[in-house]
Amino acid sequence: MNARRALLAATLLLAAGIGASAAFVLWPLSASDLVPAPQSGVVITDRAGAVLRTSRASDGSRFRWVALSTMEPSLLAAFIATEDRGFYSHHGVEPRAVMRAARDNLLAARVVSGASTISMQAARLVAGLPRGWSGKPRQLLWALRLEAHLTKDEILEQYLNRVPLGQGAVGVESAAQLYFGASASNVSLGQAALLAGLARAPSRDNPLVSETRARNRRSLALRRLAARKFASGDEITRADSEPVRVPKQSIATAASTLNAPFPAPHFTSWLLGRSDSVSSSAPIRTTLDLSLQSEVEGEVRHAVQQLSTQSVQHAAAVVLDNATGDVLAWVGSPDFNAKSGQVDMVISHRQPGSALKPFVYALAFDRGVTAATVLDDISRSWQTPSGLYRPRNYDRREHGPVRAREALASSFNIPAVLLADQLGIPAVLNTLRNAGFASLTRSPEHYGLGLALGDGDVSLIELSNAYRAFTNGGVWRPIRVDADTPPTDSSVRVVSAGAAALVLDVLSDPVARIAGFGETTPFDFAFPVAAKPVRADTSLTTGRLRSPAISRSLCGSGILTELQWRRCLVFRAPVRCCVASCCALPVA
Repeated sequence: MNARRALLAATLLLAAGIGASAAFVLWPLSASDLVPAPQSGVVITDRAGAVLRTSRASDGSRFRWVALSTMEPSLLAAFIATEDRGFYSHHGVEPRAVMRAARDNLLAARVVSGASTISMQAARLVAGLPRGWSGKPRQLLWALRLEAHLTKDEILEQYLNRVPLGQGAVGVESAAQLYFGASASNVSLGQAALLAGLARAPSRDNPLVSETRARNRRSLALRRLAARKFASGDEITRADSEPVRVPKQSIATAASTLNAPFPAPHFTSWLLGRSDSVSSSAPIRTTLDLSLQSEVEGEVRHAVQQLSTQSVQHAAAVVLDNATGDVLAWVGSPDFNAKSGQVDMVISHRQPGSALKPFVYALAFDRGVTAATVLDDISRSWQTPSGLYRPRNYDRREHGPVRAREALASSFNIPAVLLADQLGIPAVLNTLRNAGFASLTRSPEHYGLGLALGDGDVSLIELSNAYRAFTNGGVWRPIRVDADTPPTDSSVRVVSAGAAALVLDVLSDPVARIAGFGETTPFDFAFPVAAKPVRADTSLTTGRLRSPAISRSLCGSGILTELQWRRCLVFRAPVRCCVASCCALPVA
C-alpha cells in the first residue's frame, strides 16, 4: 500500500511539473520581455560603490537595435552556420546535442561542450539567465516559450541584437561599428564571418585583443559557410584574406563615444564582454579598488616613461588578492586612447619565459627533489623531433654542479630543462594546466622541453593567478570580479602544500640568487618578498613601487616586469596581494 501511495504521489508530482512547464511555455510573452536591450544600461562600480563606467543603451554608443530585414544576409548565414546549423529545422532545443554535451561534460568533470541553440541563447539573453548548466532547465523552457510565440526570424532578430561581441559591444550593429566602422547592413563576407566567430568567446577572441584568434575564428566561420555552399570558393578565399586589424579611426570613434566616468577601461571592457555580465541591467559591484587602480596606472605610465629610451612603448599590470582572488587593479596599457592602447595586455597571450620555472621545481619537489639536491648546470643537448635542443643560460655561462635552491633562485636555464626532462613534459604540462594556464592547449610534443623556459603563450592574468597557488598551499582557485558573489569553492590541487612552501622559501632567499643577479637587486624592500627574477638589465628597476603608500596598501607585494614577455620578475606578497605587470619592447 505504501509503495502504491508513493508511486501515485510521484506520478502526481510529475504531472504537476509537466503541467506547470506547459503552462509557462504557453503563457504569452509580454512586451517588456522583448524590449530592445536594457534601456538603463549597465552601471559598473568598484568595491566601494564608486562608478567605473556606465554603458548606456539609449544613445547608440554601445547598442543599437536594427531590424533583421536590414541586416546583410551573409551576417545571418554566418551566425547560423557557426552557432546553430539546424536553427530553421528544430523547435528550439536539440535533444541529441544536449545529451552529447552532458555526457562529455560529465566525463571531463568540467564544462567542455555546450549544446545551446540560437533559440536557447536568445532565451538566456532575453530572460537574463545565468550561463552554465545550472541555468539550463530554465533556458530550455524559455527557448520553447520563444518558439511557441515568435517566428524563427523574430527569434534570430532578438539574438543578433543582444549577443555580446566583446569590448562592451552588444549586438551586431554596435560590433560592426566598433570593429569595422561599418553597419550590420553593409558588412563584407569576411566581416560577417568574424563577428559570428566572436560569439563563443567575445572577450578573448575579438580583434582588439588578438588579431590571430579573431582571424582563426573568422576562418572557422568561413569554412562552415563554404560547407553550406553559401559562397563560392573564390569568395571564401577573398573573405579570408581581408585585413583583421581594426581601422584606427574606428578605435578613436569607439573611444570617444564611451560614457564618462570611465576608469579601468580594459577591466570594464573585459567585464562587459562576458556574456553573463550584460544579460541584465542590474548594477555590477566589482572587486576593483579604484584608489589602488589609480596608483597602479601611475606606476605603469612611469615604467614606460623610464624605459622610453629602450623603445618600451607598452606595459600592463594586474593586482590580485592572494586569499580571495579578488581583482584589485587591472591596467591593460599605459593609455587606453593612444595608438594600440585598447589592446589589453592583461589578457593578451605572450611567452612568459622563466616565470614558469617555479612550477617545474614544485613538481620536482613533489617527486623527491629537495632544495639541497645537486643539479648539473653544464652545457648539454637533447635530441628532439625538430632537431638538437641546447639551452643556454642568460649570462652565457655554465655554473657547474649547483643546488636546486640556487638554480631556481638564480633562474639558471639548464637545470630547469634537466628537471623537465626527468619529470616528463606531459607531467609538467598537466601541472601548468592545473595551475590555470588554460591557454596551453597544444600537445606535450608541440611544446617540448622549451616549456620549462616559457615556450608557450599565456596571459598575464593566468600567470599572476597561477602564482597565487604558491601562497595558498599549492591549490589553484579562480579569480573573483563580482564583489557580491562569495569566493567560489572551486579549486584544483596543483602541488602539495610542502612543495608550494618550499618554492616560496627558495624565491625569498636573497643569498641563493646572488650567483645569478648579484648582491644588489631591485628586491631590496623593507619587508620580505618571494621573487621570481630573470636577468633583464635596467628593466628590473621598473619592479620598484615608487609610492610608499601603494607599497603599504599592497601589504608588501611587488610587481612583475617583462621585456617582450621573455624577461620576467614576480614578487609574491607575504600577507595579502599578488601583483603582476609587463613591459614590452616592439618586436623587430
